[in-house]
Amino acid sequence: MTSTRNESIIKKIRGLWAIANDNKSDEESQSAFLLAQKLMIKHDISSGEITEESAEQEIVKGQATAYKRLFWWERSLAQIIADNFKVEFYYNNKRFDGEQRRKKAVIFFGYDSDVQLAKEMFVLAYDAIQFYSKRFINSYYDEEYVTRTVRKTNDLKNSYTKGFLDGLKEKFAEQLRQMKEEYGLMVIKPKEVSDAYKELSKSFGTARAIQVPDIEEMFAYSSGHHDGNTIDYTKSTIDDEVVGF
Repeated sequence: MTSTRNESIIKKIRGLWAIANDNKSDEESQSAFLLAQKLMIKHDISSGEITEESAEQEIVKGQATAYKRLFWWERSLAQIIADNFKVEFYYNNKRFDGEQRRKKAVIFFGYDSDVQLAKEMFVLAYDAIQFYSKRFINSYYDEEYVTRTVRKTNDLKNSYTKGFLDGLKEKFAEQLRQMKEEYGLMVIKPKEVSDAYKELSKSFGTARAIQVPDIEEMFAYSSGHHDGNTIDYTKSTIDDEVVGF
């Protein structure tokens, strides 16, 4: 079962995200991602690194998306979440009746509480990318007075999203570096999870490399990178004990 600690973190993240969507604030919405990671690490510090809780947990699979055609950025996002929340991930393929093409879903793999948190963070980040990229594109067309085209819109979204993901990835890495310096701890995937995933992956086919589109609109990439990387929250918020909203 999902631990009380993770339920509290997820509840707090949901509260932050609700506030962010209500206020449309870059800083507040993006802080949810970093706050979740920091609270996870903070729990490990307070409970003494490896606890009996991890040993008692079951290694599970958790579906994070519907079965569909996955966009490149969903795959990239899944990798970022897996790297920062102690889980592995893979794609599961299915062919539905009456359809020729197989559809894929992102699956997270790890201890139950970590999988639940990874799934929640994936959805939050997914929603953030959709929201902020749409806002950026609408603002671009409003300010530039140019005709909307499918190609231009795709170039803008792909470039912005690539920047957002790179910015978020860098911010996660910076926080991990700071936490290592302060406490000597890092987000490390449990050996039991890595070993189980290695065994599971023997049944996988050959993985295809993610085809990331070229950056066609550098200013869109820069804007996305700024939004994904600019996270400004107060130390008092981070240092508060985990409480439900």
